[in-house]
Amino acid sequence: MPKEMERRDLEKALRSHGCLLKSGSGRGPHNKWVCPCGSHTANIPRHPIISPGVVGNTMERMACLPEGWLQ
Repeated sequence: MPKEMERRDLEKALRSHGCLLKSGSGRGPHNKWVCPCGSHTANIPRHPIISPGVVGNTMERMACLPEGWLQ
């Protein structure tokens, strides 16, 4: 299972692999990220620390990104 991590580090990794923030500046507790191919999305909570479960789920949901993209 992955470790917890800071939200800014997770978002930095997503940006560096071509993912885009689709929504998040509005209401609601999550930001929606879309992968470069446009087929996969992940909802990231706006907490300063992201739990291991959410980190693992994000890794699974962004299936088009290369293996080990979040290392």
